[in-house]
Amino acid sequence: MTIDSSQTERRKHERYQVPNLVVALPKKSSAQIARIINISEGGMAVRYLDQNDWLGPANKIDVLANSNFFMTNIPISSVRDFKVENDISFSIISERQCCLKFGELTPEQHKQLDEFILNYTAGQA
Repeated sequence: MTIDSSQTERRKHERYQVPNLVVALPKKSSAQIARIINISEGGMAVRYLDQNDWLGPANKIDVLANSNFFMTNIPISSVRDFKVENDISFSIISERQCCLKFGELTPEQHKQLDEFILNYTAGQA
């Protein structure tokens, strides 16, 4: 993936890599899952198969790390969505990345997010 160095860094929080499979699911009628790439106190980046509009009109998502960790109704807004270049030139699978900003979180959601970053991430992205 090529990074445009002319864009100004706007993040206010450190991002942390999510090494294991953790999924995000938009709150809409026909949603596909997306894999969380990194997360911070301010938002997250997810990757999904380039089949349709992943987020659509949804303004909340659920996050599932395993059968013991589940965050629901996380308010979000899309900051950026772009096609990810595939390292395998002959692959027919295309991915997109969606960068999300968290909205106003409840105290319980803040607590869950802190727990998630502590237990399910592996260093800064």
